[in-house]
Formats: sequence, C-alpha cells, structure tokens
Amino acid sequence: MRAAAPVPSVDGMSEPSDAQVWELTHEGRHHRVVAHGSVTHRVRWWVDDTLVATRSTVDDTVRVTPDDGSEVETRLVVRFSALGSPRSATLHQAGADLRSLTGLGGVDLVPEPGSRAAAHEDRVLAHPTRFALVATLGGVAKVVVPIVLSLLVVRFAVSLPWPSIPLPDLPDVPWPDLPAIPWPDLPDVPLPDVPVVPVPGWVEWLLGHVKYVWPVVLAFVLARGEVKRRREQAERRREQAEDGGASGTGTP
Repeated sequence: MRAAAPVPSVDGMSEPSDAQVWELTHEGRHHRVVAHGSVTHRVRWWVDDTLVATRSTVDDTVRVTPDDGSEVETRLVVRFSALGSPRSATLHQAGADLRSLTGLGGVDLVPEPGSRAAAHEDRVLAHPTRFALVATLGGVAKVVVPIVLSLLVVRFAVSLPWPSIPLPDLPDVPWPDLPAIPWPDLPDVPLPDVPVVPVPGWVEWLLGHVKYVWPVVLAFVLARGEVKRRREQAERRREQAEDGGASGTGTP
C-alpha cells in the first residue's frame, strides 16, 4: 500500500502524512491550521501566511492563543477525538463568552476536502441523532468508568492481607468536671402538620441519582447544540458560495 504524501506547509516544511488541515478567510484574514499526533497533539496556526502560534499537549481540547506581539485578536480551539483524530478547528473572540466555553459558539474553519475531518463533518450533518447519542454515551463513560475503577481499587485494597500493627496501650486521662450551664427553658412552638405528597418512583430515583444523571443530560444538550451550530454554518457557507461571496464570514 502506498504511503500518503506529506502535507505541504506554508513555511516550506513538510507536515506528517496524518496531519489534518483547515483553512478559512474570516474578516479579511486567511487562517490555516495544521494538527496531528494521536498521543501528543500538535497544532500550528498561520494567519496571512505568518505562523502566529504552536501548541503541543495531550488534552483532547487544544486551546491556542497567538504568541506575544501578534495582532491577531481571535483565539483558536482544536478538538481531537478520544482516539486522537483531529476533528474540528474553531475561531473564537478573545473574550470568550459562555457559548465559546461550552463549544456552542465560534466560527469553524473548513477542513481539507477528502480528509478524515471533512468525512466526520459530513457524517455529523447527515446523522445528527447518532452523533448526539455517541456524545451522550461518551458522557456516560466519563461518569461510570471512574466509579467502576474506584470500586475495583477499593475491593482490591480490602482483599489484601495487610499486616497487623500492634498499637501501644495509652493511659486513661480523666476529664475535668466542668460546671453545668443553666440553659433557659424555651416554650414549645406547635408546628402545623404538613401533608405528605407521594412522589412517583421515577422522580425519587432521579433525585437520588442526580449527580450521575446531569452529566449525561448535559452531554446530550451540548451535542444537539453542536449539530445545530454546524448546520447553520454549513448553510451559511453554501448560500455565500451560491452568491459568489467569500466563504466563512461571520462573527465568532
């Protein structure tokens, strides 16, 4: 099988063959992002053919700010999958609002045609419900897996034959007699009888497991919001292409 050709870079260097490239002309400036690495995620960001930032991290969400002295006022967020594949690159304003922090805002860069990120984008737009369910299952795994691992560690620790350590006998120290405090007698206040309202079983279960349920619900809501945002931007780019305008305009 023939190996993939290296990805050409703006500065003349060759990126690895598994590098993912995004490009976008936004507010009169051309952005180019190259990301690769399955374990250590490496991101390089050019604006108008000038390298403004590089970043290397093991985090799945890579937040990149321009180097000191750069006149770029936007910020970049590159997201990788749990298996280390670059998924998306999004521009945000310098002052990130709540939508940017939750991943629902910003302007997406366009992935290179035929790339894995472009194929992933097509699958998300074509099957939004499946994408939301997969994201929700990921939220469930983040909650359940640590709990299961903690239980296994506790069970393993309890089953170990720990040596008994003899403790010395400490002498009994008598406590000093303290004077009694004459507290005043308070009158009894009769409280009204509050009728007990029966709660449905599913509500009682939900209240008892709310700390496990809310990450799952949040993951589903964020996933649906992400699909809506991507659809709106794809529709906007399609309309601009039909009108002959430059793609990628918008407000991050």
